Amino acid sequence: MPLKALSGRLRPLLATRWSSGAAPKRWSHHEETFKGQNLPFDISNHRLFAIKYTIFMATPWAVPFIIVRYHLKKAAGK
Repeated sequence: MPLKALSGRLRPLLATRWSSGAAPKRWSHHEETFKGQNLPFDISNHRLFAIKYTIFMATPWAVPFIIVRYHLKKAAGK
């Protein structure tokens, strides 16, 4: 529906709604940025990060194998 076809109070409301889009936020160029700045954890100590990451990823991966081993040992003991 063309904007010219609208009349009365509706025309100004729709005109402002269509023309007022969300403007992009302008970032200052004076910020110091570095790798990992947007992460929720600290990666400045690489060795500690590698240990924590390995534990975090290896634990869920190893749980099924630990459960199977437990059940096999339990079944062999009967």
